[in-house]
Amino acid sequence: MIYFYLGDIMSFDGVFLSKILDEISFLKTGRISKILESGDTDFIFTVRSQGKNHNLMLSFSSLYSRIHLTERLYDSVKNPKSFTMFLRKHIEGYFIEDIKQYNSDRIMIFTLTGYNEMQDLNKKHLICEIMGRYSNMILTDESYKIIESLKHDGVGEYNRTILPGAIYEFPTTNKLNPFDYQKDDLKNIFKNINNPKDLLNTFNGISNTFSIDVFKNDDIINNFYNNIHTDIKPSIIIDSNNKKDFYYNPLSYEVVKSYDSISLLLDDYYFKEDLKSKVKAKTGDLLSFVNKQITKYEKKLIKLDMELADANDSDKYRIYGELLLSSSNLKDKLKEIEVFNYYTNENIKIKLDNKYTVLDNSNKYFKKYQKAKSSIKYINEQIEESKNEIDYFNVLKYQLNDASINEALEIQDELIENKYLFNKEITNKKKNQKPKLLTFELDNNILISVGKNNIQNEYLTHKLANSNDMWFHVKDAPGSHVVVHNGGELSEEEIRIAANLAAYYSSFKESSSVPVDYTRIRNIKKIPKRRACFVTYKHQSTIYIDPDYDTILKLKIKK
Repeated sequence: MIYFYLGDIMSFDGVFLSKILDEISFLKTGRISKILESGDTDFIFTVRSQGKNHNLMLSFSSLYSRIHLTERLYDSVKNPKSFTMFLRKHIEGYFIEDIKQYNSDRIMIFTLTGYNEMQDLNKKHLICEIMGRYSNMILTDESYKIIESLKHDGVGEYNRTILPGAIYEFPTTNKLNPFDYQKDDLKNIFKNINNPKDLLNTFNGISNTFSIDVFKNDDIINNFYNNIHTDIKPSIIIDSNNKKDFYYNPLSYEVVKSYDSISLLLDDYYFKEDLKSKVKAKTGDLLSFVNKQITKYEKKLIKLDMELADANDSDKYRIYGELLLSSSNLKDKLKEIEVFNYYTNENIKIKLDNKYTVLDNSNKYFKKYQKAKSSIKYINEQIEESKNEIDYFNVLKYQLNDASINEALEIQDELIENKYLFNKEITNKKKNQKPKLLTFELDNNILISVGKNNIQNEYLTHKLANSNDMWFHVKDAPGSHVVVHNGGELSEEEIRIAANLAAYYSSFKESSSVPVDYTRIRNIKKIPKRRACFVTYKHQSTIYIDPDYDTILKLKIKK
């Protein structure tokens, strides 16, 4: 059996979990064929059911704990922790005999059966508690004796001890189970319920979102019962605090977005922020470093522009030098002198350094003029370099916003190799590894590859692709290099698929009618003195397309 205790996470209450149970009940009789670790607290169970593989996300993150089916591409850890290996040994290959919810709590019970190393048929309990920072996964034998756990707790949090050899105990509550009552049974109970807080204190497994909605009109008994038994319409909503939340049905709340399933809702709600959190944990907040670099070069650019303006105004120093030479008191030491300006036919005052004679000051102005004139070329070079750096780090910023853990680590390696980061080393073995590209296989066996960062883009465009392959990229914006490995003419459908990938994996992914250029690889050239991620191309065609992730989800990913 597998138990899931889902703590007070937004609107992820017992009623919500019961709807998830309905959604994943088809996994009964399915076989756990693979267990992957995705980050320190997340696991992906691949369940083979009804002739198809289904991925079940089990997250124990303190901020993003959840359980649902997923179609998203989560990174798997290359060197999983010992607990993941332990799970593989003990329950990989086991069948899901049944799925139940424990009372009204956020506890889901998967009954697992399988054969041990001695080929004896047995059952085990995998108990997953999702309680914020106390989230945990515990493996027990059939009698609930703890074999091992993700985290050990010998203090006895919530009056329970989580240590190998201890007997697992379910969390206890004095609250009522809302699923135990029909509408007529609720009348006596609701005599003492006057507000949402009373409701929360009376019934187990309901959230604040649920309770507040019950009291939005006077028919609270009907509201309570109907909210539990209503059909699902998974939605992002605006809650009573005017903040985004989610629920299996919008009830009477304002709807931001609706979904076809609870799993799609949770994937969309959590995936990006969860991924950012994992990337930050693994890379030491690269995004913050990149933002600081952008700010640094923007400030430098402002300073250089001021220096350039000053240098371009250097002719006045030459004029001062000439006018001082026309003075009759060249040997005097003065703070200021008034001389006749024969260029404008008027007298002007020139400031001097009184430690030096007028003649010396004249020479100093000539030197200042020469220095300013000779610096213009250098300043322009520095301005161009600063602009290139801003462009480069803006590309990295875009890439990090949607980067997986492995992609972020590749960006980190790039920064180390380019001497922006010095606290880590890239091994020769790692440097020689080929990047793992996101590659799709069409029904006609044509492959389309997508580069998700500079390392991948450079490898794909300049090393992997053939000269006749078709290259796609969003026009005039940061984005992925997309290559169709065909070499021949593409059909309209193939062009649209590749263009959709280029548009979605770009900074224009939320826009419509995105312009995407495409041309042969042989027409792509690196730009001299710029990072390899910047290219120029010719003989391109342009297609306008609306980025559509649903279409991408239907594509077959080449393993």
